[in-house]
Amino acid sequence: MIWQRAECLREINDQSGPGGSLIFGDALNMNLDAYTGQAQCIYLDPPGMSGSSFSCRLRVGDQGWQTGKRYVDLPAYMDFSAVSGKEYDAFLEKLLRRAHGLMTESGSVFLHTDQFTAARARNLLDGVFGQENFRNEIIWRYQTGGRSKRYFSRKHDSILFYAKSPAHFFDITRVPSQKKSDRANHMKRRVDEKGRSYRSLTTGGKTYIYYDDEPAYPDDVWEDVSSMQQKDPQRTGYPAQKPQALLERMILSTTDPGDLVADLTCGSGTALITAAAHGRRFLGLDNSAIAMSVCRKRLAPYSHACEASFHDSDALVDASALAGIGYYTVSLHAHTLPANPLEPYSRYPAGLDVAGLDGVDQWYAGLLNNGVFTAYNGSIRQKQTPELARALEVPLLRGTVAILIVDVLGRRSLWTGTRAV
Repeated sequence: MIWQRAECLREINDQSGPGGSLIFGDALNMNLDAYTGQAQCIYLDPPGMSGSSFSCRLRVGDQGWQTGKRYVDLPAYMDFSAVSGKEYDAFLEKLLRRAHGLMTESGSVFLHTDQFTAARARNLLDGVFGQENFRNEIIWRYQTGGRSKRYFSRKHDSILFYAKSPAHFFDITRVPSQKKSDRANHMKRRVDEKGRSYRSLTTGGKTYIYYDDEPAYPDDVWEDVSSMQQKDPQRTGYPAQKPQALLERMILSTTDPGDLVADLTCGSGTALITAAAHGRRFLGLDNSAIAMSVCRKRLAPYSHACEASFHDSDALVDASALAGIGYYTVSLHAHTLPANPLEPYSRYPAGLDVAGLDGVDQWYAGLLNNGVFTAYNGSIRQKQTPELARALEVPLLRGTVAILIVDVLGRRSLWTGTRAV
């Protein structure tokens, strides 16, 4: 078969679950009218004000994913400069107003900030959502990072939590945490008539009773959620990736199954993955091609629609599709990228190049019908599965067999095959 480039209006990942949408583009400029008043929870972790550029470390090929010793650093996003306060404020205010318009009346927004942006963000949130709708400044305290002798070491982020209206929904009983070890330090231990142990404290003429077998719930200082470690299996290489446990606490306490969770600067997609894993719908946007690649890979087990452009590179593909009983078997034999595509980027080892299927980070097989590509099966490189599957099955339905390839640079391409004459 001869495989040629194809285009589509939309990509659908045919998997189970309530599903969602992943959109490549700037949330401030995209038409999101279809989602107005729909989001029950919005999480935002936008660029900050460090003035730094950040890259995503992507492993390359079978060996890279097995050992971690073959990788390329790809540009992910840039922070605002420390002196661009007005520019940052204008951006964040527009983002917050867009979030406000997307939210339900009972919805919540969580804005992730650091020591350099928290005060500015708080003022902007008061202006957009109203000071009366402030709920918490959550302190996420972690152990990672360096030590300073010039000031007290900075070991926390702030997550600003606001409601949209007094109709706000919140259920802390959905996110029990570990019991606090310091509870016993200043309380007397007793046993009631049913044999349940408890601790009590009398103050101001009132007695407070806490049973040992009752669940404890988090307050506004979160020290029990660890930041991402280098060997964490969740780790994607994308900068500033947040752990799922952090997003679970926000999403589960403010949404029901089937509700829509949105992240308008979705980065590595942790909010989207967390929502999907707990039966919530999701909406994710980002204007970084490598963010789209990372999110698409992480969302492979879940139903979703993806709207992202294809890249017109000089790659070549050799594949085949054989019809069987009820299925096509689609095989990927070879993938050739132009010479030395990694040359513009920092990489390890120095001079690293890619050849053959090492240039493929993920691929999906499906059917193209009426301008829509439906992916029924896929193979992605990750720590658990460093090698790509060479053959995937596609149901024998109406449509043209097609394959979607995402290469090591995050570039997407769609291919269809025709019989050679």
